[in-house]
Amino acid sequence: MGMSTSNELIAVIDSNRNSDASVKAIRKQKYAPSDFYLTLTSGRQVGPVKCAGDQSELDRKFVEAEAYLAGLKGQAGLRKAA
Repeated sequence: MGMSTSNELIAVIDSNRNSDASVKAIRKQKYAPSDFYLTLTSGRQVGPVKCAGDQSELDRKFVEAEAYLAGLKGQAGLRKAA
């Protein structure tokens, strides 16, 4: 099985999911590879969110968090359509 490390980005997405403004986008920082910023639907920015790991682990966490966020957006669309 793969690594069982926690994903700090998904933790932040989940903590904002039930608030008035959910996460809209995630950005990587070019010159600070372990720092990520999240934009909320309210326009507010959250960050820097520090993530642990080497470059490949940081890339994996970023891709995983983007896929998780896309899945949540898809679920929200299904709920609105129902």
